[in-house]
This record gives sequence, C-alpha cells and structure tokens, in this order.
Amino acid sequence: MDLELKGRRALVTGGSRGIGRAIVEALAAEGAQVALCARGEVGVAEAVAAARALGGYAYGEAFDVRDADALAGFVQRAADRLGGLDIVVSNVSTRPDAKGEERWRQAFDADLMQHVRLAETALPHLEAGQQPCLIFIASIAAVMTQLLPEEVAYGAFKAGLVNYAGALAERYGPRGVRVNTVSPGPIYFEGGAWDLYRQHKPKLYEVVSKLSALGRFGTPGDVARAVAFLASPAAGYITGANLRIDGGTIKTTNF
Repeated sequence: MDLELKGRRALVTGGSRGIGRAIVEALAAEGAQVALCARGEVGVAEAVAAARALGGYAYGEAFDVRDADALAGFVQRAADRLGGLDIVVSNVSTRPDAKGEERWRQAFDADLMQHVRLAETALPHLEAGQQPCLIFIASIAAVMTQLLPEEVAYGAFKAGLVNYAGALAERYGPRGVRVNTVSPGPIYFEGGAWDLYRQHKPKLYEVVSKLSALGRFGTPGDVARAVAFLASPAAGYITGANLRIDGGTIKTTNF
C-alpha cells in the first residue's frame, strides 16, 4: 500500500534508537524527508545515515529536548532545511533517576512539558503544511493503575499527554491539522528498558513477556508502521484518537 508520503516533510524527536529510530526509517522508506534529534551525536549520525540509505533526505541534531531554546532552534532549522513541516512525531521519553518530589519534577519535564513545547513551536509550521499531522508517543501506562513504583509519575504524565493531544485535535481540526496519540505497550529492543529488565529483573521480564494476548513483546517496527499510517493521507479522517499498540496487553475495551 502506497501511503503517499513521498516528499512529505517530517520531524521526529528521539529518533536515534528504539521506537524513534524505527519511525525515522519507516517514514524514510515511504519517501519522506526527515529531520531528527536525540541526545547522542553518534546515534544521530547513525540514524541519519540509515534514513539516507533508504533513499531520502535526512538531517539531524544532537541535544536534549528538555532545553527549550535548543528545541525551538531545532524546529526552526528543520523547517528551513525541509522547506516546511507536514509531520511532527513527538517521541522522547525517559525514566527519571531521582526520588521523591524531584522524580515528579523530572517526569513532568520529560514526559509532558517537552511535548507541549514541541507542539507549540511546531504547530505554526504545521498549519502551513500539506495535510499536516502531529503525533505524540504516549504509553499504555496512561491507563494503568498497577505500575512499578518508578513508573507512577510516568503513567500520570502520559495520561496528561493523551488528554492534551485530544484538546489540540479539537482546537486545530478546523485549521486542517490532525493530532493523534500512539500508546505502545511493552516494546523490546536491544538497550531498551525491557532489555535492562531482562538482564537485571528476569522474573519480571518473563511475566511481562506473556501479558499480551499475542504472547510476546512488541517491536519498534510494530509501532513505527502504525505511526507511518497515522501520518499519511490514508488516515485523513482520524484525529483525536489514542491508538494502543500493545498486542492486547490492556484487558479493556478501547472506546
């Protein structure tokens, strides 16, 4: 199926590894031009090279998206280099290492506020784009009340992100911008969170590996292919949606 993404101009944050890297490659494989960012220069360079190898234009910068000025500068430079923006995928997340109230502050900045900053900076560019869309990567933790202690703040702010995306969909729909959220379940990739659990908490890893209806972890590609669809004209009547990609891990009807 041709997703009609050839020549579309996309920006992806956290695009050097895992889900973000897979999204970059999925969009590039469909012919999109991609600007990406992540914290590590080596990872950014590798992701840019991989996207270019798929035949498209790619550009990347290394910085921390929690730096508001650096993020705003990247969005502007990306729009300048690509000639505008049609697709923005806000993907970055992290697990704070602090405790107590400081953990909540770090989670707020990483799992909610940087998404808000990116949206507010990118939306004026998207309004001028072609069939524009904004996609946030959230998590099924947004609807879970049984979480690991270190993920309670993460789940709370992911829930806030889903709500925020819905509000933006309502506000920007009349301006032609679609806004959706994708909520992955447990996704395994080398060096990722579940790889670390496999090494350090193997019993937890084994339990979680069997939670989904499909009996396996998801892959970054499982998420990336859905994101590419949502970003495409094929999903042109989808906005304000939260798409779970969890293999049936959450055992409720997704109204």
